Amino acid sequence: EHMVDCVLYLEGGGPSGVAGGRPGSGSAEGGGVSSLRVLRAAKNRFGSSEEVGVYEAGRNGRLLPVSDPSSLFLSTRQDSIDVEGCAISVALEGMRSMTVEVQALVAWSAGSGGYGGRRIVDGVSNSRLLLILAVLQKRYGISFNRRDVYINVVGGMHLGKGSKGGHGGSDLAVAIAAVSSLVGISVRSDTAFVGEVGLLGELRPVHSLEKRIGEARRMGFSRIVTPSSVCKKKTRRAAGRNDAPGPKEVSVRGIQQLMCNNILDAINCGLVDKLPTKQTRCGPKLIKPKRLADNGSVKNTPFGMDERDVILDDEDDNMFE
Repeated sequence: EHMVDCVLYLEGGGPSGVAGGRPGSGSAEGGGVSSLRVLRAAKNRFGSSEEVGVYEAGRNGRLLPVSDPSSLFLSTRQDSIDVEGCAISVALEGMRSMTVEVQALVAWSAGSGGYGGRRIVDGVSNSRLLLILAVLQKRYGISFNRRDVYINVVGGMHLGKGSKGGHGGSDLAVAIAAVSSLVGISVRSDTAFVGEVGLLGELRPVHSLEKRIGEARRMGFSRIVTPSSVCKKKTRRAAGRNDAPGPKEVSVRGIQQLMCNNILDAINCGLVDKLPTKQTRCGPKLIKPKRLADNGSVKNTPFGMDERDVILDDEDDNMFE
């Protein structure tokens, strides 16, 4: 690469649904071949290496440029229906922002009956998914044990591969899609999601937030969930006087921006129904669901009998006993 002026990589052409067409990155249940191609510049002495080109391969082998990738990725989406396990992320590929659909399926594991489960991803990093699931279990008591988790990015895009942020700020969409499929609560169809999940359960800022908000507004979304923006000019005393716990709503040029400090607030903003929580010494935890017995009394649902019995309340647990 030191002796050339430009190095380009043309990615794609693998099985449909496999991110970037890389062997071993997922299974090709669809049986087809993805027609999407992504052109990235690893080195460019004559311009920016952050530009990304999206093309669609025709039947005669010609590459046709895709001027609006967001519309292509959301062409098969039903805009007016709230669906569980489906969240829209506004990703940043190079200098181009685009909306992509992140789908999740959480089902009981059909393995040997242990506490583990399979984690199969198409379009996102497997290590990033493991981190998000670990944060949800440790910080908020949402357990994915004994369940298989499938994550798919519609259109064959590999989120974050060409962005400065590493994963393009799509952590929040992956987390909300997984939790929605786990508890059986639909995600609001008019909401897009942007944010990076930290190890403490907080939402961290992402690159080019204004550009992502503009792309979500252009695609017809009326709400977008983002990390809280901190104004450098505001003093700590003024911030403590005016700031209140919970998400903050701001109207930005026709779209409602909901700024959240942690992933739990973002989940409650994105789902059609909020998750019940209670305050513990370790922070907010989700309340274990209950159901009515045959005689009308309320009783706890045994673990493993109800698919919504997924909350672990370990406030009184003592691991040293």
